Amino acid sequence: MQKRTIIKRIKTIIENYGSFDVAEVQADCSPCVTAPGNHTHLAEGFNLNGVTVNVYAPNGFSGDPIDDYELNYEELSKDILEEILFLADLFETDQEKTIKRCAN
Repeated sequence: MQKRTIIKRIKTIIENYGSFDVAEVQADCSPCVTAPGNHTHLAEGFNLNGVTVNVYAPNGFSGDPIDDYELNYEELSKDILEEILFLADLFETDQEKTIKRCAN
C-alpha cells in the first residue's frame, strides 16, 4: 500500500469516528518516530491534521513526556504510517462495536 493510500485510510477513520490516542485502543506500544540520543519520540495522539509526538527522557521517573510536538502524516515513514493504520483499524472496530451496543 502506498503512503498516500495509508494516509487517506487513517484520515477516513478519523473523519468517521473522531481523534484518538494509543490509550483508547489499549495499544501494547506506541509507534516510535525517532530516538535521537537517549530520548524517545513516540506517536501517541492521532487527529485529522496529523500526529502528536510525545518526547520521553531516559529513565523518566514519572513516565510523563518532557515535551511534545505535532507532525503531519506526510512527514512520517511508510512503516510508521502502517503502525498508525493498525491502531486506527483497532479504533474503528471498537467504535463500531460501541455503536452496535448502543443501538440495541
